[in-house]
This record gives sequence, structure tokens and C-alpha cells, in this order.
Amino acid sequence: MRRFGPFLSLAILMVVGSVLIGSCSSKSNPTSSNSSGGGGGGGTPNAVSISGFAFSPGSLSVKVGTTITWTNKDAAIHTVTSDDGKFTSSENLGQGATYSFTFNTAGSYPYRCAIHPSMTGTITVTP
Repeated sequence: MRRFGPFLSLAILMVVGSVLIGSCSSKSNPTSSNSSGGGGGGGTPNAVSISGFAFSPGSLSVKVGTTITWTNKDAAIHTVTSDDGKFTSSENLGQGATYSFTFNTAGSYPYRCAIHPSMTGTITVTP
């Protein structure tokens, strides 16, 4: 039993850490909305789901003026973070939280989760 002591301590620390991280999500801003300014038509809203530590769809092509809404369906906290600063990044998103951004300029907008950098996606905006 003695040789399992370090492993048991590590397991307890992991559980306590998970509980503490989960409690932080209730303090984050659950919904934010930003716009890149300018005119542009109000395109049909499009949704990106954050689930299973992935953005789905991973790539999305939309017209200028379209608002994209990301919804975190994972229990873990995630972000929507612009790779190149071309759009405003989200705050931490807890489970059920959403983030929306209106893309008013054509171009390619790669993004990732700042907490889990292997999670990536791209929004392609066409005229």
C-alpha cells in the first residue's frame, strides 16, 4: 500500500485541480459579441460547435457580413483565438458559453484554442 502513496497523492491533486478549473468557468463572461466594424450585409448566422476538443466544422466559408457563433459544448474551458490578430479573440468560454464575431472583410481567418493549441479552425470570408 505504501508504494501507491505518491500515485494516490497525484490523483487527488488532479481531481482537486479539475474542480478548481471548473469553478473558474462560472466567473468567465459566458457570452461576448464583437464586430469588426463597417457596414456589410447581415448574413445568415453560422454556428461552430466546440466539442470533443475540436471545432466543428473545422473550416467554414461564408460571405462578408456573416456573424459566426461558437458554442462550447465541452466541460473544459476553451477560447476562440485569432492566429494572426485579424479578429477579436474570445475570453475563456465555459461549458454552454458562446462567442460571436461578424466578419466584414474578405480573407482567411485561422484560429485556435489558446488553452489547447492543437484545436484549430479557419473561417474563409468571400466577397
